[in-house]
Amino acid sequence: MKIFYTLLLAFIILSISLNIGEAMESNKTSLIRANSIDSTNVKKVNQKKEIGIGPIKKLKLGSLDEKLVNEGKSIFNDKCSACHSLDVEVEGPALRAITKKLRPEYIMNYLLNTTDMQRRDPLMQKLVGEYKVMMPDQQLTRDDARAILEYLRSVEK
Repeated sequence: MKIFYTLLLAFIILSISLNIGEAMESNKTSLIRANSIDSTNVKKVNQKKEIGIGPIKKLKLGSLDEKLVNEGKSIFNDKCSACHSLDVEVEGPALRAITKKLRPEYIMNYLLNTTDMQRRDPLMQKLVGEYKVMMPDQQLTRDDARAILEYLRSVEK
Protein backbone atom coordinates (compact mmCIF):
# COMPACT_ATOMS: atom_id res chain seq x y z
CA MET A 1 0.00 0.00 0.00
CA LYS A 2 2.93 2.34 0.75
CA ILE A 3 4.25 1.71 -2.71
CA PHE A 4 0.94 2.69 -4.22
CA TYR A 5 0.79 5.97 -2.32
CA THR A 6 4.39 6.72 -3.17
CA LEU A 7 3.81 6.20 -6.87
CA LEU A 8 0.59 8.12 -6.70
CA LEU A 9 2.21 11.06 -4.97
CA ALA A 10 5.06 10.99 -7.47
CA PHE A 11 2.59 11.15 -10.32
CA ILE A 12 0.73 13.96 -8.60
CA ILE A 13 3.89 15.94 -8.10
CA LEU A 14 5.02 15.18 -11.62
CA SER A 15 1.67 16.09 -13.11
CA ILE A 16 1.47 19.30 -11.18
CA SER A 17 4.96 20.24 -12.17
CA LEU A 18 4.10 19.52 -15.76
CA ASN A 19 0.86 21.39 -15.53
CA ILE A 20 2.62 24.48 -14.35
CA GLY A 21 3.28 27.37 -16.73
CA GLU A 22 6.37 28.14 -18.74
CA ALA A 23 9.85 26.94 -17.86
CA MET A 24 12.50 29.27 -16.48
CA GLU A 25 16.19 28.52 -16.81
CA SER A 26 18.43 28.94 -13.76
CA ASN A 27 21.88 27.35 -13.52
CA LYS A 28 20.96 25.12 -16.45
CA THR A 29 18.01 23.70 -14.50
CA SER A 30 14.45 24.39 -15.52
CA LEU A 31 11.99 25.52 -12.90
CA ILE A 32 8.27 25.83 -13.36
CA ARG A 33 5.95 28.57 -12.12
CA ALA A 34 2.54 27.68 -10.74
CA ASN A 35 -0.16 28.06 -13.31
CA SER A 36 -3.41 26.28 -14.08
CA ILE A 37 -3.02 23.62 -16.71
CA ASP A 38 -5.25 22.63 -19.53
CA SER A 39 -4.29 19.21 -20.88
CA THR A 40 -5.51 20.22 -24.33
CA ASN A 41 -2.97 23.08 -24.43
CA VAL A 42 0.19 21.44 -23.14
CA LYS A 43 3.59 23.05 -23.40
CA LYS A 44 6.70 20.95 -23.60
CA VAL A 45 8.93 21.81 -20.69
CA ASN A 46 12.60 21.94 -21.66
CA GLN A 47 12.44 18.40 -23.02
CA LYS A 48 15.85 18.66 -24.64
CA LYS A 49 17.59 19.01 -21.28
CA GLU A 50 15.63 17.60 -18.33
CA ILE A 51 16.10 13.89 -17.71
CA GLY A 52 15.93 14.01 -13.94
CA ILE A 53 18.19 12.18 -11.50
CA GLY A 54 18.45 8.44 -11.83
CA PRO A 55 19.65 5.51 -13.85
CA ILE A 56 17.91 6.36 -17.14
CA LYS A 57 20.19 8.51 -19.29
CA LYS A 58 18.69 7.81 -22.68
CA LEU A 59 15.50 6.07 -23.68
CA LYS A 60 14.51 5.43 -27.26
CA LEU A 61 10.79 5.00 -27.76
CA GLY A 62 9.22 3.41 -30.78
CA SER A 63 5.63 2.66 -31.59
CA LEU A 64 3.40 1.64 -28.70
CA ASP A 65 3.82 -1.86 -27.31
CA GLU A 66 0.31 -3.08 -26.47
CA LYS A 67 1.62 -5.69 -24.02
CA LEU A 68 3.43 -2.97 -22.07
CA VAL A 69 0.39 -0.70 -22.31
CA ASN A 70 -1.77 -3.39 -20.68
CA GLU A 71 0.82 -4.08 -17.97
CA GLY A 72 1.18 -0.36 -17.32
CA LYS A 73 -2.56 0.14 -17.09
CA SER A 74 -2.75 -2.62 -14.49
CA ILE A 75 0.10 -1.14 -12.44
CA PHE A 76 -1.40 2.35 -12.77
CA ASN A 77 -4.79 1.08 -11.55
CA ASP A 78 -3.16 -0.73 -8.63
CA LYS A 79 -0.68 1.90 -7.53
CA CYS A 80 -1.67 5.28 -8.96
CA SER A 81 -5.41 5.55 -9.46
CA ALA A 82 -6.23 6.24 -5.82
CA CYS A 83 -4.67 9.69 -6.22
CA HIS A 84 -4.55 10.17 -9.98
CA SER A 85 -6.93 9.91 -12.84
CA LEU A 86 -6.29 10.69 -16.46
CA ASP A 87 -8.58 13.69 -16.83
CA VAL A 88 -9.66 14.89 -13.41
CA GLU A 89 -7.57 16.11 -10.52
CA VAL A 90 -8.19 13.80 -7.57
CA GLU A 91 -5.57 13.86 -4.80
CA GLY A 92 -3.02 14.49 -7.50
CA PRO A 93 -3.01 15.96 -10.96
CA ALA A 94 -4.60 14.42 -14.00
CA LEU A 95 -1.96 12.54 -15.97
CA ARG A 96 -3.28 12.20 -19.50
CA ALA A 97 -0.86 14.76 -20.98
CA ILE A 98 2.18 14.11 -18.75
CA THR A 99 4.20 12.55 -21.57
CA LYS A 100 3.83 15.74 -23.59
CA LYS A 101 5.23 17.79 -20.72
CA LEU A 102 8.18 15.74 -19.54
CA ARG A 103 10.78 13.65 -21.28
CA PRO A 104 10.37 9.89 -20.96
CA GLU A 105 13.74 9.72 -19.17
CA TYR A 106 12.50 12.20 -16.56
CA ILE A 107 9.31 10.23 -15.94
CA MET A 108 11.21 6.95 -15.67
CA ASN A 109 13.84 8.43 -13.36
CA TYR A 110 11.14 9.90 -11.12
CA LEU A 111 9.34 6.56 -10.89
CA LEU A 112 12.60 4.74 -10.15
CA ASN A 113 14.29 7.36 -7.95
CA THR A 114 11.37 9.16 -6.34
CA THR A 115 12.88 10.07 -2.99
CA ASP A 116 16.20 11.34 -4.34
CA MET A 117 14.52 13.40 -7.05
CA GLN A 118 12.16 14.96 -4.50
CA ARG A 119 15.20 15.90 -2.41
CA ARG A 120 17.53 17.09 -5.20
CA ASP A 121 15.60 17.97 -8.37
CA PRO A 122 14.45 21.62 -8.37
CA LEU A 123 11.16 20.88 -10.07
CA MET A 124 10.27 18.12 -7.63
CA GLN A 125 11.44 20.20 -4.67
CA LYS A 126 9.08 22.95 -5.76
CA LEU A 127 6.17 20.53 -6.00
CA VAL A 128 6.89 18.96 -2.62
CA GLY A 129 6.94 22.48 -1.18
CA GLU A 130 3.61 23.31 -2.76
CA TYR A 131 1.89 20.08 -1.71
CA LYS A 132 3.60 19.74 1.66
CA VAL A 133 3.98 16.00 1.19
CA MET A 134 6.50 13.69 -0.41
CA MET A 135 5.39 10.83 -2.56
CA PRO A 136 6.57 7.53 -1.11
CA ASP A 137 8.95 5.45 -3.19
CA GLN A 138 6.94 2.68 -4.83
CA GLN A 139 9.98 0.42 -5.26
CA LEU A 140 9.16 -0.08 -8.93
CA THR A 141 11.36 -2.12 -11.20
CA ARG A 142 12.58 -0.69 -14.50
CA ASP A 143 10.04 -2.93 -16.23
CA ASP A 144 7.22 -1.55 -14.04
CA ALA A 145 8.25 2.05 -14.69
CA ARG A 146 8.58 1.40 -18.42
CA ALA A 147 5.12 -0.20 -18.50
CA ILE A 148 3.58 2.81 -16.70
CA LEU A 149 5.31 5.14 -19.14
CA GLU A 150 3.96 3.14 -22.07
CA TYR A 151 0.44 3.28 -20.63
CA LEU A 152 0.71 7.05 -20.16
CA ARG A 153 1.97 7.38 -23.74
CA SER A 154 -1.03 5.39 -24.95
CA VAL A 155 -3.55 7.75 -23.33
CA GLU A 156 -1.98 11.10 -24.21
CA LYS A 157 -4.08 13.49 -26.23
